[in-house]
Amino acid sequence: MNKITIITPTFNRAKTLPKVFESLLNQSFKDFLWIILDDGSTDNTTELVENFQLHNPFFEIIYKKDKNRHKFLTVLEGIKMVKTPYFMMVDSDDIYPENSLEILISEAEKIENQDKFIGVMGLSADENGKIVGDKYPNNGFDGSIFEMRYKYKVRGDKFGIFITKTYHREISVKDFLKYEGKGYIPQSVIFNDYDAKGVKTRFINKIVRFYLKDNDDVASVSNTRWSEKNLFGLAEGHLSFLNSYGNRLFFYPKALLRNLIGYQTYSLKSGRKTSTIINEIKNVWIKILGIFVLPFSFIYQKLK
Repeated sequence: MNKITIITPTFNRAKTLPKVFESLLNQSFKDFLWIILDDGSTDNTTELVENFQLHNPFFEIIYKKDKNRHKFLTVLEGIKMVKTPYFMMVDSDDIYPENSLEILISEAEKIENQDKFIGVMGLSADENGKIVGDKYPNNGFDGSIFEMRYKYKVRGDKFGIFITKTYHREISVKDFLKYEGKGYIPQSVIFNDYDAKGVKTRFINKIVRFYLKDNDDVASVSNTRWSEKNLFGLAEGHLSFLNSYGNRLFFYPKALLRNLIGYQTYSLKSGRKTSTIINEIKNVWIKILGIFVLPFSFIYQKLK
């Protein structure tokens, strides 16, 4: 049995997938398989993957093409397929150091009580090797994503692997089909929930991904933030943050207000009723604050 499954969701990325393939071929850790989840590509992705398979790499390549469901649900389907102890979600346009898998697997295997952990998170660097954002404090630590972001103020895109048994446990009790046909949905609607419950992540100060930003990617959320197809998901991401962390957000007022205004702004822009916007917030004190903040969010979304 393989040790880790690599999951790559892709949509019309035939021009960048070869970089991923080459990165995997060069990995020092060899005990893995690669699942490519094609989210309804209309380019030559199918032919490209068939060519990968003809190379007879040392790892198995599983190719699954489906209708376009957007990345969130596509990734979930892939995660449910995982049978290995670990998995990693690899974007279709990034590359990875040769020892990336070796580093992450080694750190994960050191965790004694994996039931209390969901993964190991390392650092990303740009194509020149410069770390994206900040390093973790204390030469790395075990704790929560919330703590990492808001207590230690670590910024920048991070990357790592997940413990399959823990991840499956956390998603098995959730109904994500409500997001069918809703377009972009951030992964934060999953990790906010388990992170707030106290499921830990191990943070390590080692580069495990080279992040290649594509400013010409017209489908990127960063390039289409205010388009209609993204508004629902962006609102859900902020709502998940508010409902997951609740009262502890009052110790971080900037984060509270930023997410509250973000939730209200994207909700208003996507056409949600005012009553729904207020009632979807679970915490009574944040709900009350939301009533007072709503006029400012209304003005803000009109200016966008």
